[in-house]
Amino acid sequence: MTLSPEASEDVRQAYLVAMRQRFKSEINRLSRNNNRGDMLDMLKKQHTGRDNAENLSFLMTYVYAFNWLEQNLHTDFREAVLSAFSRGPQAFLMQLLLNSRNTTEFIQAYIHHWQHYQGEAQLQQHQLLQLLQLKGSSEALTHYIETCWHNLQLFDRSFALGYKDLAKQEKKRYNDMLGEEDRQRLALVDRLPDTVALSRFAKLGIIPAMGCPQTCRHCMFIFRPLMHNTEDPSQLYEIINKLTTSVLFTGGDLTRHLTHFYSAVSTLRNVTTFAILLNGDFADSPEISRDIMGKMAHAIHQRPSGWPKAKIILQISFDEFHQEVVVDRKGQLKERIPVTKIANIVETAPLFTNEIQLCLLHKQVHLNFSMELFQKGVFARLARELSRRGHRIEVISTAPSARLKRNPLNPEQPAQLIKDATFILDKHPETHLLLTSTTIDAYGRANMMELHETVNERDLLKQLLDGKGCGGETFDKDLMLWFNGWATLFSAVHMCLGNVFEDGIETIRKRQIKDPLSNAMNRFDLRLLDYYREKHNDLDSIIETSTSPHHLFHTITEDSTMRLHMTRQLISEAESAQS
Repeated sequence: MTLSPEASEDVRQAYLVAMRQRFKSEINRLSRNNNRGDMLDMLKKQHTGRDNAENLSFLMTYVYAFNWLEQNLHTDFREAVLSAFSRGPQAFLMQLLLNSRNTTEFIQAYIHHWQHYQGEAQLQQHQLLQLLQLKGSSEALTHYIETCWHNLQLFDRSFALGYKDLAKQEKKRYNDMLGEEDRQRLALVDRLPDTVALSRFAKLGIIPAMGCPQTCRHCMFIFRPLMHNTEDPSQLYEIINKLTTSVLFTGGDLTRHLTHFYSAVSTLRNVTTFAILLNGDFADSPEISRDIMGKMAHAIHQRPSGWPKAKIILQISFDEFHQEVVVDRKGQLKERIPVTKIANIVETAPLFTNEIQLCLLHKQVHLNFSMELFQKGVFARLARELSRRGHRIEVISTAPSARLKRNPLNPEQPAQLIKDATFILDKHPETHLLLTSTTIDAYGRANMMELHETVNERDLLKQLLDGKGCGGETFDKDLMLWFNGWATLFSAVHMCLGNVFEDGIETIRKRQIKDPLSNAMNRFDLRLLDYYREKHNDLDSIIETSTSPHHLFHTITEDSTMRLHMTRQLISEAESAQS
């Protein structure tokens, strides 16, 4: 689709602003509190640089910055991004970053600058000259600094290689699903007595497909398993219709699978809430948006008059990552999912207010900690695009998260953030549009993101590990039903309880109720950490990089052999307690 000149300028400015903020955040994180930030901490933990950590910290922060720019910022835009920092006493550093061809050149240029500096005394010059005196020559100092840098083992793999390694791990997990260890585990579960009556589900998930053409850097999936989908999901729908009043269609990009969604809406009598998660890529124009959303509304009207009234919850991913501006292979700026497409959807929503509730799903970032959420970033771009079409957004209410969280730009003190909001278009005040935000866990591609890039739940994880519980948070063990028959947990698609077409839904339901591992995960049972340690010695490093209780418990159960071990241990302990 072709953007207007105004929208194109919005895209360019969004890229420059975002990259400047990311660059500034990296520098601040590494050097906060008078260069006593993360870089000093890293150097003190490293044998090579420990003794000179104080003198190295500032320089190494900018060695890091040079390598960060190499990995994250296209060369065509570096001057424009760094121009915002080209004034003041650190201006020379921007020139070094722009003109150096590699890490060695940057270090040499930094040494040369302070060797020949004639101005007012500077702490950084004093630190550099002390290092130079210690090492004896600029060549020896360059080699020493390079060694310290390499020993930090930062930026030691490209995003492409990192994603490739993670994809291999994900592929193995899917290949192991319902393999020998899982079959053994489920056999143990089946032998347990049925002590709780079967009941209906508050919700069920439906996964028609997992494929997605996008490569959003926060996405929890990289490898997408091919599914031998049933062209006629009526058997699955018949099962679902008896078990719940609420369904969520999710998975990958479901744009090519919308006919299955329309069919479900028009045929599942007992279901009254039909949620579907889409990335908005379908909305190439207002006309296409009206066509697709019109088909959703038509499916509602196809339900017989005597059936319970139903509504569609159209969830559209909308945040700084789905709408991130990136540089393509031709060196051109582009949005992953253009804001203009989201504007097409928002503009269309009032036409179907009786049938469809639009909800924008947003990932929490530093902007969530104030009303800047609506004045900057992707929401502001949406507001400007709608303004060009004659609409004005009015935010009519906001609601905070249940817990205080840490602003990635100012993490020292937990603070309240905006989790939910309701807004309207001024011409359609009767149509309430929703925005709800969640944190990002370090699954999939997000594993390559730094912990400080987004809001996370590490405080909640610490609270759990300190034995203080999770304040009502649970690991969601409701079922996701795949078109190929798999039945997995809502919060863990690697936790498969069988195949509904082969094992039967009654068996799956019984397993979901009595599976000791699913139940232990549901309540974040800390015994699982002990069971993990019995087989592996890397739990401490896993905890160090976990972004939430959910992420930790997801990670330690990803291996089928470990799932079998944990299940055996839980059953054994339960039997010992009864005897």
